[in-house]
Formats: sequence, structure tokens, C-alpha cells
Amino acid sequence: FFGDFKTKSEYVQVIFRDHQVPDGDRVKILVNDDIVVGDVTLTSGFNGFKLNLIEGFNKIDFVALNQGTSGPNTAEFKVVDQDGNIISGNQWNLATGVKASIIIVQEKE
Repeated sequence: FFGDFKTKSEYVQVIFRDHQVPDGDRVKILVNDDIVVGDVTLTSGFNGFKLNLIEGFNKIDFVALNQGTSGPNTAEFKVVDQDGNIISGNQWNLATGVKASIIIVQEKE
């Protein structure tokens, strides 16, 4: 668990990449237990998606689907608010099937 973070933003950008040598690492991403990215292969450059936040808790889970050719699954993610500020960012080295989670709490203005 990478923690919970508060924001007043209406949306965030969730971006991710392989933070070591791209070797075929794949992840699945869920938001509030709904799959938003079913299977993506991580590259050296950031890819991602826009997440419209709901008021209150927005749980983002990253699930390692494999460990690439050189294991473990080495991903980096960043969550960026609508003003371009990094709310959170981290790296992990996960075994297949392990989940890394973060919670974004959207507060009313």
C-alpha cells in the first residue's frame, strides 16, 4: 500500500512505465475494483489514462501479471492532478499476482 492522498482536482492522470530495462513486464489496473486497463505491457516511456475522480475514495490497484524476462515486475507510477502537480509517485519490484495500491481522496472545494 503506497498511502492515501487528498486532492481537490476533478481528475488525475495515472501514468506508468517500466523503471528498469523494458523486458515485457505487464500489469492490470483497477479503480474501485473495476478493471480500467486489463493488460498492458510496460515500456520505458510513460503511458497512462485520465481518471475522473468521484468524491471520496478512489482506490487504484496495480496488479503484476508477470515478471517479464528478468523478473521481478519493475514498474513506476505517478498520479498527476489537473494542474500538473504530482500527487504521488513510486516504484515497485513485484512478484506475479502481487498488488500495489494507492488511494486518492477527492475533497469538495
